[in-house]
Parts: sequence; structure tokens; C-alpha cells
Amino acid sequence: TMAIHRKQELDEAYLQPAGYLADQAQPAAVVATATAVTLSVNQLFAAIILQDPSGGAVTTTTPTAALIVAALKNARPGANFAVRIRNTADAAETITVAGGTGVTISGTATIAQNNSKEFLFVVTVATTGSEAVTAYSLGTVVH
Repeated sequence: TMAIHRKQELDEAYLQPAGYLADQAQPAAVVATATAVTLSVNQLFAAIILQDPSGGAVTTTTPTAALIVAALKNARPGANFAVRIRNTADAAETITVAGGTGVTISGTATIAQNNSKEFLFVVTVATTGSEAVTAYSLGTVVH
């Protein structure tokens, strides 16, 4: 029982972004831009990203793998977190998610109007100077 409890503590310490409080609600990140945008680490760690492409298709780029790894408490290969992006466009405008330096997007990266997509970000290399993260597309929800 002691070993299981300790493993849970370690897992929680590894999987939470630095400064993240599990018992505190994380606000939504609201992004509205008619041009390409690069998300901040704080936006990436929000409960949900609500994005309005504001008039046309846009590319949304993740932070670099180095920034993501640095923001995770005790980052190591296998550390992971989920991100949800919802396209709140008022017309047929698409969001395409691209990886920042060292981030690989695996699977479908486009999000149509009135759809959400969830991505599972997994640290594959945590070594300083060689950081790498893969963001797996987990599917689409239509609203």
C-alpha cells in the first residue's frame, strides 16, 4: 500500500505543469486572430483553448519542445498532458495545428468550425538541448 501511494505521488509530481494546482480550476485560453499564432505555454496548459480564426483559415503553432519540457515539473520521457482546442468560428474557417521546434504532430491536425480536437502531448526526450515532444491527435468532437 505504501509503494502504491508513493507511486501515485510521483506520477502526480511528474505529470503536472510547474505551478499547476490540481484543486484549482484552470481558466480557458481565448485566442482570436486572423493570422497565424504561436501559443504560449500558459495557453497550452489551460483547461481548454477557445479559438476564433476571425475571418479565415489559420495555423496555430505549439510552443517549442524546450519551452514545454521546461514548464513541466520533473519532466521525463513519458510525461504527458492533454490539450483541447475548440474552433469557435462563425463561418467555415479551419484551424491547423502545427508543432513548434521539436514538437511532432501525429494524426489529423485540422479543426473545422464548431469542432474540438484533443491532443495528448507526450515528452519523448527531456534532455536539455535535445527536447522532443509528440502531440497525438485523439479525435474530433462536433458541437
